[in-house]
This record gives sequence, C-alpha cells and structure tokens, in this order.
Amino acid sequence: MTNRTVTALDLGSTKVVCLSASKTEAGHVNVEGIVAVPCEGVQKGVVTDLDKTAMSIDNAVRKLAREFEVPVDGLVVSLSGPHIEGLNAQGFLPIVPKTRTITREDVLQVVNHSRQMMTPPDREQIQAIPREFRIDGQRNIQKPIGMSGSKLEVVTHIICGQSTHLQNAERAVKMTGNRVDQIVVQPLASGLAVLTDEEIELGTAVVDIGGGTTDVAVFSGGAIAFTASIPVGGQHITSDMFKLLKTSPEEAERLKQEYGSAKLSAHEQEQFVDVVQLGQTQARPLPRKVVSDIIECRVREMAKLVRQQIEKSGLYGVLPGGVVLTGGGSGLPGIDLVFAEVLGYQRVRIGHPIVVGDYARVASLPAMSTAVGLAKYALEEGDEFAPASATDSWRDRIRSLKTLFARA
Repeated sequence: MTNRTVTALDLGSTKVVCLSASKTEAGHVNVEGIVAVPCEGVQKGVVTDLDKTAMSIDNAVRKLAREFEVPVDGLVVSLSGPHIEGLNAQGFLPIVPKTRTITREDVLQVVNHSRQMMTPPDREQIQAIPREFRIDGQRNIQKPIGMSGSKLEVVTHIICGQSTHLQNAERAVKMTGNRVDQIVVQPLASGLAVLTDEEIELGTAVVDIGGGTTDVAVFSGGAIAFTASIPVGGQHITSDMFKLLKTSPEEAERLKQEYGSAKLSAHEQEQFVDVVQLGQTQARPLPRKVVSDIIECRVREMAKLVRQQIEKSGLYGVLPGGVVLTGGGSGLPGIDLVFAEVLGYQRVRIGHPIVVGDYARVASLPAMSTAVGLAKYALEEGDEFAPASATDSWRDRIRSLKTLFARA
C-alpha cells in the first residue's frame, strides 16, 4: 500500500472542497480527510475576486490541516467555466528505421506534434489526453511502446481555456502560500470519480451539475472524447424560485432543500408548503406543485442544453452507458427522470464517487465527485503521467486515462 498522500482542491461557485487521500493496494481512493467551506469570489466557475477566492481557499486548506492533521504539500485544483473547450487533434511521426521498436520518446513526440495547433492569443492548452494511437493504420492501439511500425499516429483530446481565468485561479492558490501541482478540468475529474472502467470504455456522458455551471464530459473507447461547460447550475434554480415566489434567496434555498423536486408523485402534488414572502411576517401555504413546476422548468432547460452539447460531440447515438448525473445539483429528487425524458436515454443514473476509508460516507456524496476525481487523477500519477518537455511545469505534462506509457 502506498504512503503517498495528495491534496485535492475543488474550487466551485458556491463551495471549496479540500480533500486528502491516498491509494490502497487494491487501487481505491482512501479518503483521509475532507472539508467543505463556502466560496466567495467565484461566479460561474471563474474567479471574479482574487482576495475573496484566496481567503476561501486558505480557509479550506487550513481547516483540513487542522482538523485531520494531514500535511498539505501542493494542490491538485479543479477548473470550470464556460471558457473551457475541448477538441480533438491528430499527430503523426515516421519511425526511422522502420525495423526499430517504438519508444517512450516516440510517444511523447507524436503527442506533442498533435499539440502544435493554432491557439488564439487569449487562450492556452490546459490538458492533452491521448485518446487513441495508430500504427501503420491499425487503430485502437493502447500501448504503442515496444511495438514495431513505420508510422505512429495519435488522436489527442486537447482542453483549452482562457488564459486570464486559468492564471487567476492559479494566482489565488499561490496567494495562500500553496503550490499548484496540477490543474484538471472539472468534468474530467468528476467522470473519473463516478464512472466504472466499463462505462468509460463503452461510452458514457457525465453531467456535473454545480452551483454556477453544468459541466459535460463524454467518454468513449477508454478515453475522454468531448468536454464542455454550460453557465447554468443550481444557483439558477434558486434564483428562479425567489423571483417567482417573491421570497428571499435564503427562503428559496430552504424550500429547494426541504421540498424541492423536479418530478412530483401524485400524492406529493396534493401537498402544501409554508412560504414566507418578502414583506410578510407570517408564512402562507402554497401548493408544492408550484415549487416543483418552477424547478422542473429550469431542469428541463438544463437538460436541453446538455443534449445540445452531447449531440455536438458526435457521439449522442453511441453511448451504451447512457448518462451519469453528479455534482451537488444532482441531488434534486426526480432530476434523473427529467433528464431521461429530454435526453432520450433509458439509462440515466445519479453518480456517487467510489471511495473507501473512515470518511467515505461524506466523500461518496455526488457533491464531492470533483474532489475525489482530482485525487484519483493525482494518485495515478506514477503510472500514467509523463513530462512533455524538460520543464517541470504542469502545463507541459501529458496524461492518458490508460497506462499508455510503459515504465522505463
């Protein structure tokens, strides 16, 4: 069993989750400590106030270290927001002489070739994830190292983001005196936390419903094939409720947490809930169906936007694994039923992170998916992480979801 411990930081629009974890001999994520604190300074996944964001991060890291007495030596940080965009690029490399075997350096070189794409001045590459290798036209090669051929090709999923948003997130962490070891986009991390190997191989879409954004990742053939971020999340449901019900944001959030549902049963539709409206001191009864209708309307809009993104991936009709909903917003009762209706998939389930340890009960909540996925990503580093250059910057590293790089 490895003694290496990593610290994950999920920087969200409503909360910061800080998690410490190691890996068991069986390969499971063992959660050694986890905290969540309110987040200020982040809207729709991007930093809007450096000082407030840094303070929120510092609160989370200090609370983790204090309550669980775990060392914090570098952070693996999540990144979200509508500026995130994933695309697929190809690279190729002639093998000279043709009789020699393909080496680790060949693999790194061909992936780097796929990264030589024109990027607008205000954007930069965040992650490069090989999807598929090909040798002399033969597809679906998983481990090209050690094989023979005359031409090596790769299809790489490259995730880009706006430079200023990326730099601001990194700067907020550094302002607390901590080091950024890696930045991972939120939908990739969430997918790693809640999907099985079979679902990643067969084809499955992950939908992470956060406070300010809904992030989408499509996995197929054992790799990530598509990423996108939609600027609509659970906060928009609360906003709809306090505007339409004429209540305070706090009262709307309470109603959502206690009585919120995207799909009511016949019995529940006959129920009433007490609502305190603005300017009133006494609560008035309101049909629960009114609350549910507001929620369902927004959830349907979110599901339609998600469907558009999955269709954009070109894999809408070839996802045997269906759709997995996760994130804090996936806790609304009936949300899976509404998504199933809109997306047209028979299989839509709520995804819980797969973890072990004394704090597994808390860490297995859908709201913790990104943090657990960050830890899983970092803990696999020894097997599947490789520098693309001589520098030590996380920006210059390549990561696959399979063990594509043989150990030297």
